[in-house]
Amino acid sequence: MRKKSNFIVLLIMLILFCSYQINGKEETRTIQVVMDDNYPPYSFRNGNGELQGIAIDQWTLFENKTGIKVEITAMEWSLAFESMAKGEYDVIDTISYNEEREAFLDYTTAYATIEVPIFFHENIAGITDIESLKGFTVAAKKGDNSIYMLNRNGINNIQVYHSAEEVVTAARDKEIVIFVLGKPPALYYLYKMGIEEDFNYSTSLYTSQFHRAVKEGNTTLLNDLNAGFSKISKAEYENIDNKWMGTANSSVNNSKVFKTFMIFIAITSSITFLLLFWNRTLHSKVVEKTMELSNTIEELKKSEARGKALLEAIPDTFFLFDSEGKIMDYHTLQVESLYVPPEAFLNKYLHEIFSSEYSDGFIAAIREAISTNQTTTIEYELLIQDVMRQYEARFVSCDQERVVAIVRDITDRKKAEEKLIDIGIHDALTGVYNRYYFEQELSRIKNSSLNNLYVGMFDLDGLKLINDTMGHEQGDTYLIATTEIISKSFPDTSVISRIGGDEFCILLSNISEDDISQYLKNLSEEIDKYNLVERIIPISISHGYVFNKKSSMDILEMVMQADNRMYRQKLHRRQSMKSEVVQTMKNMLEARDFITEGHASRMEILAVQLATAIGIPEKDLADIKLLAQFHDIGKVGIPDHILFKPDRLTEEEFEIMKRHTEIGHRIAESSIDLLPIAEFVLKHHEYWNGRGYPFGIEGIEIPIECRILSIVDAFDAMTNDRPYRKALPKEVAIEELKRCSGTQFDPTLVEEFIRIISS
Repeated sequence: MRKKSNFIVLLIMLILFCSYQINGKEETRTIQVVMDDNYPPYSFRNGNGELQGIAIDQWTLFENKTGIKVEITAMEWSLAFESMAKGEYDVIDTISYNEEREAFLDYTTAYATIEVPIFFHENIAGITDIESLKGFTVAAKKGDNSIYMLNRNGINNIQVYHSAEEVVTAARDKEIVIFVLGKPPALYYLYKMGIEEDFNYSTSLYTSQFHRAVKEGNTTLLNDLNAGFSKISKAEYENIDNKWMGTANSSVNNSKVFKTFMIFIAITSSITFLLLFWNRTLHSKVVEKTMELSNTIEELKKSEARGKALLEAIPDTFFLFDSEGKIMDYHTLQVESLYVPPEAFLNKYLHEIFSSEYSDGFIAAIREAISTNQTTTIEYELLIQDVMRQYEARFVSCDQERVVAIVRDITDRKKAEEKLIDIGIHDALTGVYNRYYFEQELSRIKNSSLNNLYVGMFDLDGLKLINDTMGHEQGDTYLIATTEIISKSFPDTSVISRIGGDEFCILLSNISEDDISQYLKNLSEEIDKYNLVERIIPISISHGYVFNKKSSMDILEMVMQADNRMYRQKLHRRQSMKSEVVQTMKNMLEARDFITEGHASRMEILAVQLATAIGIPEKDLADIKLLAQFHDIGKVGIPDHILFKPDRLTEEEFEIMKRHTEIGHRIAESSIDLLPIAEFVLKHHEYWNGRGYPFGIEGIEIPIECRILSIVDAFDAMTNDRPYRKALPKEVAIEELKRCSGTQFDPTLVEEFIRIISS
């Protein structure tokens, strides 16, 4: 009995020990972190492509403090943000707060404050705040919080780049002149590329804070992050910051104290020295005076050296003239850039070197500088080494007899100014004048009296349909083509402006009505020529105009009347044009998708048979026939490499393919002929069990027309050849319909369809 009780005690102890071993063993956690890989000094790659920076070091300390394993992935910021939004990572770092992101993210305590200024080229003035950006193209990093801030304040003309380095590289290459970027990475790359002096920056556009963020509602992980990073001491944070940002040189203050002390010692010593040697002989005083003279000479030499260094640091060229225009001296760092070599102009008068066109202007500036004792500035052009260059000369009087001219090459500045002016008055897409210039031109015409004035309004028909069907890139192509057609049809003296998304206006004076007839004939011929090349959507341009012979009508009234006439023509031709476009799309789809040749006709026969068998009225059969012909019209908007891919589509490709129902729906809604079947085109890929697309509706919620079409579509596809397989026997196709009955297909309709084709 005693042995038995001892055994039980040992057994209990063994169980407790094993339980402790099992429960005491901690499970190592791993969290996946994603961040920007191009945001120095917080996260960026070294020359070997290895990730480094403040954020990386902080995560390393977090890992050591908490025991939680951290796996960091860094990539282009917009991709990092998209990956987090898709739920591929647990945490996103180097992110700023805004209201849109708050909808699906929860944020940790902020750990860094980031100033975000406006950077602009040194030749641009007047950039002070976000309002002053209106009218300019502003560069920014894709997915960055700055884009949200710009859009919220009405700045929509934004050029997007993939990273901070790409933004600054574009600035270096003069592709852009204004950009908005976090101050740390912006200054890092400006200095790295050696263009820090080419760009100024404003006070902060806004100040944001860096956080780490988790998926909304993941409070456990959020609390763990806040708790883990709070374990890092202030000293440890400062060590990391000092490592990447450097430390202030505290020895400066010490050196000032030391200098003050040394000056005090020197003064005290001097006084003591004077008291002790007051009774020195005259010889000692002579020695002292000699030393003072030597020091003065030395100071003069130093002053001369400083002046020389200063001159060499300034890139401008200096000329010294007398009051009559004689060149007495010069200084330049680039002798090869001079109009003539020094030996050809030194001690010579300006009229001996330049023609009177130049020399008279220079001498007038010299005399004005002397008489007014103020700086006189002139600009001029010179042909230097077969290149016309522009210069600015500032004349400053030294006295009544001499004048210094400071000459600067301003060619690059002038080109930049001209480019800015050009950007300000031209449409970025088409290259014709923009609405701003158009309105300025209207004001000019309003205040003048132009006879025989033509005002023509033009509108690209169906742009919305083109954008919805084939995408905005194709829409842009059509807009550019419209510009080219109009430009070829009218003379070079025409003022052509793009005044809206699809609207253009032409202003042309001193012409006759016969001229107008010829120009409109040219327009019609150019449109026909463009449409000779088979296109999914032929180009069509509506037009209305007003011709005023004797400037009796106000220009604004002319524009309004021309616009009204254009819209009347547009309304008159809109429906016939859209029906023609839809039929053209169908023909193009059949020609393009040779795989399905005859597919629509066979489907029409089968669909009508099934619809009749289940009692659908005769009057509704027309819609079913139309649906059989046009259900896949949206495939005109699907790229060929996806539409004709013989292999299985990837997930991303399938998502693009699924868009054909929505594209088809938009096409059908735009045509009065197809409007009755627009809903059926949208829903013809819905499944009986609710797993179809685009809505996932199920059962009898799916229109009966769509349920009929899905069965006959599948049957015809299986029983006809495809590039990737031969046609299946009828019996095999019937078995497949049975297998999918109740999941993909309406079981009642499947049973009736099998009865029809079996008989």
